[in-house]
Amino acid sequence: METTVFELAIAILAAVGGGGAVVIALAAWLGKLWSDRISLSQKYAGEIDLDLRKRRVEVYGELWKYTAMLPKWPRAEDVTYEQLRALSQDLRKWYYEVGGMYLSRTAHDEAYGPLQGAITKVLTGGASGPLSAADYETVRQKCSALRSQLAADIESRRNSPL
Repeated sequence: METTVFELAIAILAAVGGGGAVVIALAAWLGKLWSDRISLSQKYAGEIDLDLRKRRVEVYGELWKYTAMLPKWPRAEDVTYEQLRALSQDLRKWYYEVGGMYLSRTAHDEAYGPLQGAITKVLTGGASGPLSAADYETVRQKCSALRSQLAADIESRRNSPL
């Protein structure tokens, strides 16, 4: 005679008696308690993510505008090393006074930091006047990488759900 899993479970419960029912009830109650806690923490995490995204949208716009100094199309022909120095100072001021604390780790480590590093390297030579084509392109690429990461942080370039 074959016994199904269900029949076996009923036989075990019958053998254990009321104690088994208590264990099952306790397990169900603990499962519900943990499920509720997990749901609540996910709710709060979602609210925090939404709030952070809103704050990033507010502060990233200003940073985005700073990088407009070095567009790819059409190339700005009149950018100078002095303007680049001022850009670096504006970026630093934005970082400490406006929005640096809202940068994601990726935006900070892979975009903002490398942009400031590239500007510093270009300015180390002490050049003045119009930017060379090579220096323009070096910094422009870092500006573009920063804008791409800002857009990724706020998910503005994701495909529409519709």
